[in-house]
Amino acid sequence: MKTRLDRILALSGLGSRNDVKKIIRKKNCCVDGVRIVSPSFILDTDLNKITIDGEPLVLRTNVYLMLNKPQGCVTSTSDPVHKTVMDYIKAPFDKMKLFPIGRLDIDTEGLLIITDDGEITHKITSPKSGTVKTYYLELTREPSEEEFKNYCEEFEKGIVLKNGYNCLPAKFEQCENKTGSGRSGFLMHITEGKFHQVKKMCLSVGNELCYLRRIAVGSIILDESLKGGEYRELSTEEIDSLRDYF
Repeated sequence: MKTRLDRILALSGLGSRNDVKKIIRKKNCCVDGVRIVSPSFILDTDLNKITIDGEPLVLRTNVYLMLNKPQGCVTSTSDPVHKTVMDYIKAPFDKMKLFPIGRLDIDTEGLLIITDDGEITHKITSPKSGTVKTYYLELTREPSEEEFKNYCEEFEKGIVLKNGYNCLPAKFEQCENKTGSGRSGFLMHITEGKFHQVKKMCLSVGNELCYLRRIAVGSIILDESLKGGEYRELSTEEIDSLRDYF
């Protein structure tokens, strides 16, 4: 991929565009062994090699972060009242023009992918993609065996919310408890992401959520070693699996 030198240095974690312009001017920044002093120099990331003071640079063309979103923050790049998911992102990524893919409600925890890749974002969020989002949830009222069976059937055929919206078919299943609360744990697999959708689906069958965490988006599974507010870059394998998902 052909791109500007200052852009690829910024994506590779060396700071903002202004920061990398200073690096290009003051340090021995070479492309294939030739020193470059122009930030607008065009290189091919598939063919050219960059070194900074003799050290090879690992190139990024896009950034993909996995954040374990905690409760109490909003999924936004800025908000005048609440803390946002972007407030957890530190250097060098805080200098990049990143944004979250989709959204999680303020009281919902879990997997959020943060990137600058508009194409992947569109594919994940487009209703036509059918990207499966998996949520772990607990209910305020323990359903009976008959109620649980009814929930599965209702969600599978596409439940109608109280506002009249007909949800796409979803899969509902029981799993082991993941919080230590003593309540039953459940998994909800949906292919859309309407406002408060899982919460409204549960209300439509006569129950309420008391805990909700997203644990998977497409091929990406939440790294359980990440505490709330912590993040890491997706591995090469995870990025490839995400691209191959569609």
